[in-house]
Amino acid sequence: MAREGLEGSLGFTTGLVYRRMSNRLMQRLRPYDITPEQWSVLYYASHSEGLIQRELGERAGKDKPTTTRIVDHLVRKGWILRRPDHIDRRAIYIEATAEGRRLIAETTPIEAAVLAEATSCLTAEEHETLLDLLHRVGKHVDQLKG
Repeated sequence: MAREGLEGSLGFTTGLVYRRMSNRLMQRLRPYDITPEQWSVLYYASHSEGLIQRELGERAGKDKPTTTRIVDHLVRKGWILRRPDHIDRRAIYIEATAEGRRLIAETTPIEAAVLAEATSCLTAEEHETLLDLLHRVGKHVDQLKG
């Protein structure tokens, strides 16, 4: 069945689904005073032994200015720390504080529940297939940049 207009657009459809899921997560995270974008950056910071800010942004899928803005917010909230590299002063390492790690531990089940609700209409095999296809498209698009 061929879809017409934006109904047939992978970019539009994935963006729409992302925004809907992000809004559900935002509602659930509101009591914790953290947005889904901040949450993803804090998540990656809390699951590493310190990442350079650029690497953190890449893992979270954020550009440099967005990563800087989010890191600034998380530093002000006391959830992460910036630590300069002793060898390369231009490199700034980001580490989650104990409070940031506690917040991620407390809110990870919330993110998992939102994801489970959203994907409950899929079988486990469909879920894996969807992820495989999206990752394949994402890698392909990254290769087109050159």
